[in-house]
Amino acid sequence: MHASSRRRGPSRITRWVARRIGHGQRGVRATEDLLRMESVIRFVAVYALTIVAPALLLGWFGISDSLRGEASMRAAVESEVASSLQAAVAGVEDLFHQFENNASQRLASGYSVQESPGEISPYLLIAVRLDERGEVVSPRPDTGGSGLPDHLFFLRGPYAAARTLEERGDHAAAALLYQKAAAEAPGVVLHGTARLQWARVMAKAGRTREAEGLYAETARSLGLRSAIWGFPIADLARLGEGQLLIRRDLEAGVRMLRTLVDSVLATSPSMDEAGRLAVALHALDLLEHRTDAEWLASRRSRLDVRSSQVYWARRLLPEIQPLAAGGRLLRVAPGAFRYTVGDVGLWATTWHDVQLYAFALDLAAVLDQVLIVSRQSMRPDGQIAVTVLAPEEPPPPNTFERRSLAPWMPGWAVAAHPVDADGLIRALSQRRMRRILLVFLSIATVAVGAVLISRLVSREMDLARLKSSFAANVSHELRSPITQIRLKGEALQLDLAEDEDDRQRHYDTIVREAERLSRLVDNVLDFAAIERGTKNYVLRSADLASTLKGAVETTRYSMEVRGFDLEVDIPDTLPTILHDPDAIAQALTNLLSNAAKYGAEGHWIGVSATVLPEELQVHVADRGIGVPPEERERIFDQYYRGKDPRARRFKGTGIGLAIVKYIMDAHGGRVSVAPYPGRGSVFTLHLPVSSKP
Repeated sequence: MHASSRRRGPSRITRWVARRIGHGQRGVRATEDLLRMESVIRFVAVYALTIVAPALLLGWFGISDSLRGEASMRAAVESEVASSLQAAVAGVEDLFHQFENNASQRLASGYSVQESPGEISPYLLIAVRLDERGEVVSPRPDTGGSGLPDHLFFLRGPYAAARTLEERGDHAAAALLYQKAAAEAPGVVLHGTARLQWARVMAKAGRTREAEGLYAETARSLGLRSAIWGFPIADLARLGEGQLLIRRDLEAGVRMLRTLVDSVLATSPSMDEAGRLAVALHALDLLEHRTDAEWLASRRSRLDVRSSQVYWARRLLPEIQPLAAGGRLLRVAPGAFRYTVGDVGLWATTWHDVQLYAFALDLAAVLDQVLIVSRQSMRPDGQIAVTVLAPEEPPPPNTFERRSLAPWMPGWAVAAHPVDADGLIRALSQRRMRRILLVFLSIATVAVGAVLISRLVSREMDLARLKSSFAANVSHELRSPITQIRLKGEALQLDLAEDEDDRQRHYDTIVREAERLSRLVDNVLDFAAIERGTKNYVLRSADLASTLKGAVETTRYSMEVRGFDLEVDIPDTLPTILHDPDAIAQALTNLLSNAAKYGAEGHWIGVSATVLPEELQVHVADRGIGVPPEERERIFDQYYRGKDPRARRFKGTGIGLAIVKYIMDAHGGRVSVAPYPGRGSVFTLHLPVSSKP
């Protein structure tokens, strides 16, 4: 068997394109041109099929859709109106359905709707139970208390004299006068008030046990309806007894005060119980840190709810009577809810068994929530706004549609209208133009992306070539000192040196080349660490003059052996700054090595330092071939080698100056290059004087 290979010739398409563009030559050269043209045609075909064709197809569909879409945009506006209003009404419906479900479940469970109204709805202010005539049954109406006491009783007689003695500190005498005032008091209220003062002063006089007994007797003998300025005398007596008892017998005092609080909460809600609630809250203050924290929190929460109910009952119940006129609140189907709008409350009534309940929702808070729901129904970038309309409020101009919020908020409605009626048509036209521009922008982006990708591929190929050149240069740079070390070492090993001076020259060469090899390896390792992002420098306060002079002395011998005149002007009084001595020494050594390589024609290198107000400059000058102006920025890029043929004669890795730039960036400084007067270059390290780690 044998195998044969045949190179394919240009395709018919390639020959047809060549004829069309006037390429009619023949021969081997023409065939090669056609084969290269075929590669280009293939690339163009792939590019056209994968990028250009989809982009053009996208553009065609986009433009067609935009032209057809103008008519459908009006339908989109109508759809936006319908969806916005539907979402607004649905949000309001959900708000009230949640309230109705919670209220129905509370009624079905048998648990009082007047306890924890916030669990039924966050907008519920008070729940009221009515009779078949629409009269309030619970909370109990205000009975008017015991009326106002006779103020003259407090301003004259034994009571006034007792107050005077108490202010003077004569508690024993004051107690006797309060006792006399109680005996002479006209009526139960004044009698009970004097007894409370009598017990209080006796406690001040140190007769605690007698005061406790007097408080207990007062609580037993006087009922809750005997009150002074709204505070039941019996509750005040129990509070006073518990306050004294808790000091003498903590457990008994806590038990009494807890009983007082629970007795207040056990009674049915009443509009005139503000005084009882205040007494119970004071009892809780006395029990703070003396009883179970969970019990305290539970009772305080319940008392806060009762206090809120008393407040809202006094404020809202007066408006329920006009609403109940004519039996309007009574006309509701069993299990359903009927809503009536008042001045402050939004009333919802429902029947459960044979009881009629009225729930007063906070009208202002409900309206705020309805406004929030309405705003949420609008699209953030839409042209339609939704407005809540009060009863008899005219709708905004150019209103598209209006929907009632009945049955939940009779008379209220939501209306959809354009945000800007005149601008809506402009917006529709602008939206079409934006779509067209977006299509063209997409096509342009694809084209720009193709160009950028082409350039990126080209740059990556250039970088690959630079890395390949870097590997070759590093190999050459390593081979040269290794060869010299090996040759001189073998000469010494075989005792080929002519005399002691020749042997010393061999030793010097080995040391010099070893130093060169060490610097090269250090640069390569540091550059690898920089590329990995693991190279760090430790900045500390150190003498910069010592750092610079040490680096110069390290390279002086190799410079002088190569015939360079090394001129150093580094003052001993340089300021002490934060820097990494090894890194700065490496940067200076790289600049000296660079000057020796490209400044060999001048055989002179100058090193100097200058102190300026804000920075310290270190200069390395040579009289070599110099750096062209267009390359003064690029020579600090990694792998970059100058284009000057004279520079190409010298081998290098292309990383020395890149390392110098990285070191200066890490120190908060920079490196620059400028032409040296006459001929050559001067590299400058700029170090900030106030650099921080």
